[in-house]
Amino acid sequence: MNQTNQKGFVKTIILIVIALIILKYTFGINLKDIIDSDIVQGIIAVITALLKLLWKAVLFSVDFLKVAITYVKDFIQEILK
Repeated sequence: MNQTNQKGFVKTIILIVIALIILKYTFGINLKDIIDSDIVQGIIAVITALLKLLWKAVLFSVDFLKVAITYVKDFIQEILK
């Protein structure tokens, strides 16, 4: 990361912390209580399952491409002999 990106990242973190403090003390919203709720836990479980499924699909695609490329490479080498 260059210096400009680091400053932007630090500013973003500081703004998030300030926003959480404002939510806590101005509106009485506790982020931990929200995250611990059953609804949010269900949403997190669904998102986690979808991400795992997506990752498996990516790995399958990579494996398929490896096999296909190896087949084509071997085929071309056989033709060129």
